[in-house]
Amino acid sequence: QAQANRCPPQGFDLAMTTPPDHKPGQDLESQASETSSWSSEEDGMGPHDSDHSDRHSYDLETMSMAMSHRNPALMSTRTPRTSQASWRSAAPDKTSLGSASAAVHGAIFGAIIFVTLAPTMISYAAIVFRGERFASKLPMLTKLMFLSASVHMMVFSIFSSMPFAVGQVQDIGLIFLSKIAREVFDKATASGSTCEEALATVLIACAAATGITGIGVWLVGRLKLSMYVQLLPLPVIGGYLGYIGYFCLAAGASLGTGLTIEGFGTWRQFCVLDAILWSKLVLSLAFAFLLFFISYKVKHVAALPSVLIAMPLLFFVVLLVSGVSLDTARDGNWIPQPETHPHAGWETFQLYNGFRNIAWHVLPSQIVHVVCLFFVVAFGSVLDIAAIQTEQPTPLDSDGEMRMIGISNVASGLTSGFTGSYIFSTTIFAQRQKVTSKMAGVVLCLGEAVLFLLPIDILQFFPGFFIGGIMAFFGIDIMLDWLVHSREKVSLREYLLVWFTFLAIMFTDLITGCALGVVASACIFLLGYSSTPAFQIRRGIASSCAWSYEDTRALLPLRRNIACVEFHGYLFFGAALQISQKIQKHMIKFGATEVVLDFEKVVTLDSTSAKAIGALVMSLQMLRVKIVFSAVGPKHKQMYRLLMKNGALPMEEEEEKDESRLIVDCLDEALCLCEGRLLQNASRAKSSPCADSIAGQIGQYLRSFVAPLPYQPDDSRFAPADVLELLQGIALRMESRLVDADTPIFAEGDPCNEVFLVLAGSANLEGSAKSRKGKQGTTKIVRKYCPGSLIGVLPFQVNAVHTSNCRAGPSGCTVAVLSRTTLLEMEVECPSQASLVHRVFLRHISHLMQIAFTPEVMLFSPAGHVDREVSDISDVEPAQA
Repeated sequence: QAQANRCPPQGFDLAMTTPPDHKPGQDLESQASETSSWSSEEDGMGPHDSDHSDRHSYDLETMSMAMSHRNPALMSTRTPRTSQASWRSAAPDKTSLGSASAAVHGAIFGAIIFVTLAPTMISYAAIVFRGERFASKLPMLTKLMFLSASVHMMVFSIFSSMPFAVGQVQDIGLIFLSKIAREVFDKATASGSTCEEALATVLIACAAATGITGIGVWLVGRLKLSMYVQLLPLPVIGGYLGYIGYFCLAAGASLGTGLTIEGFGTWRQFCVLDAILWSKLVLSLAFAFLLFFISYKVKHVAALPSVLIAMPLLFFVVLLVSGVSLDTARDGNWIPQPETHPHAGWETFQLYNGFRNIAWHVLPSQIVHVVCLFFVVAFGSVLDIAAIQTEQPTPLDSDGEMRMIGISNVASGLTSGFTGSYIFSTTIFAQRQKVTSKMAGVVLCLGEAVLFLLPIDILQFFPGFFIGGIMAFFGIDIMLDWLVHSREKVSLREYLLVWFTFLAIMFTDLITGCALGVVASACIFLLGYSSTPAFQIRRGIASSCAWSYEDTRALLPLRRNIACVEFHGYLFFGAALQISQKIQKHMIKFGATEVVLDFEKVVTLDSTSAKAIGALVMSLQMLRVKIVFSAVGPKHKQMYRLLMKNGALPMEEEEEKDESRLIVDCLDEALCLCEGRLLQNASRAKSSPCADSIAGQIGQYLRSFVAPLPYQPDDSRFAPADVLELLQGIALRMESRLVDADTPIFAEGDPCNEVFLVLAGSANLEGSAKSRKGKQGTTKIVRKYCPGSLIGVLPFQVNAVHTSNCRAGPSGCTVAVLSRTTLLEMEVECPSQASLVHRVFLRHISHLMQIAFTPEVMLFSPAGHVDREVSDISDVEPAQA
């Protein structure tokens, strides 16, 4: 955003990662120099670069920077950040924190900040207590605003971990405070209260709302709930902030001209030929644009304070030169009428009317406004802390800062104050000016306290166009941020939602408009989510089963008949149309005979989607397609129940008889089942080959590995009789070993000195299962070995020790073992046998690579993204893979 005149790194997280070389207790300057590489890495996006563009265009820091208009009065001091190290070098040495020079330096910049914030507090008071109902008491009410600002600054000076922290009354809560003030006053007077009693009720309502908000913000920090505060849709917040901008602009026009400007229709009051009225409006807007120009174009630190001091003086000089008296200027509403008897600060508490005849019955009607006030203040505080965090060399305690903001608001409420938080712009301004002493906060706190205590009507020194111009500047700046510049940072839908929320608030009211914005955001989300593909279809993927060599060769073309439909996410009514039409169309087009419906990645589904899946199953059965369901969950869970009741799964009494719809626990088991059925249909017997002896069985299994290749008419080296004789000799050298069920064939850490050929039963290679977050979980089977498959060929060639376990299956297994010692003896005694063994190994590895590089066909995938899942098709152990 132009507000910050900088380009923040994307993907910022509120709990900012500590620099890798951070040392507790190290001073800021030395740490800044030591972490320069970390800083440049962060600025260059280095390891922090991550893809967060699939949800919102705004990340947390970008929103924080966009909301940094809390006090744009100091934006002229902002300069582009070329490197974090450039300002980190400004961090002080511990020895200078309490030095006299640091205190003087802090006091000077505290005075500069005070000059810029004082008119801001006056304009804030005019916003909260807007209209004729409060006009006669506005000087005293303005003093309460200064008291509140002073209390906030005092708390921040005492409790903040940053010596340059600035905490003041904020604009983000002013709209709700203004609405509370007007509604309470009107309801109190309507119920028979006098104006004095109604005003006392208003002050109690504002103070109570501020205190309750402070308690809520403190609880957010205490319970570490900051992340949940950010769940408010950003377009709704943007529309609300756009309305704040319009409200400030309208308030500026009202203060500058004396008219009451609220909705769009009230601007028609300027459609008159009144030179005085138009001159007031033009002066207010001209001053606003002057402030805007200085804030963004003039970088000198004294530019804006000088203009704020010089403008009122220049106005009175013009009056003096032109011969216009102060009374004439006051009668023309160029400057406010002064109080007849100015009140000191302590006298403002007389506005509470001694707590007599308070209209307590009207306060409960403001509960909704108080709740909304809490949410916007908490949301704004979280974003302010995040924005300030980006400028710090060490992580802030975000929850601790939230607790401090809560305490500040409670203290402000107890002293008749108003909601506040960090002022991002002035805090960063003070830091970049190398303020290292809390004297800046002390000067600001004392200056505001003095304005509260002095028995002087402060408003009489400021012309109407001056305060109106400041408010109009705030409004123009905020509206440009959220109603214009935000288009570059959000999607078109979000940008339209920002404008929808803004217009909804304008044409209804604040609460209704925000509620409509939330509802519209939910509808847009549902519309977008329903158009997002809820599944992907893949063909040609292999299971983890290691079939015999001949079966593996047969499965290479047959696997194209298996289609896997992987559902994911939330299957709700919006996905029903996709399920019922697109899946069936693809199945018919590609002629799949085996379909796996996998629900492993499904979070939940509703009855509409279950009904669509049931209709899909019926249509596939009519096409004689066999279906396997995987990962549908236990029978007592909702997913299983809905699928069964809507005709997708067989009923309990039909489950054993219905072979066209089978239910398994996982996708790999479903693929194994489909591969087995394809082999059966291809008349491939999966049983052990007939042989008179173990040696004969070994020889027949090994013979398939040395069969002629497709381009070889016959074996060029060995005659068929020689091959059989050599294989028989190899078989006689191998050891037959019977392994009981669940007994290790080899264990992790055992030397890789043996190769195993499964003769009967099965074996399982184990690996570590990972959760969805990538964390190591329980052990799972990553490879299943069937009769005729080799185990451990690749580790035998390249590994010293095994990196995982391999166990016999549930019924045990019989394996033939070829040891490294036996192979070495072959190379000496019968090189032809050793050559044939190496040929078997090479053919085994080559065939596995052929399976691995067989293309997997993606029939349908969301957003064109192909998520290739390579099965564990080799005997590579998990750690090695």
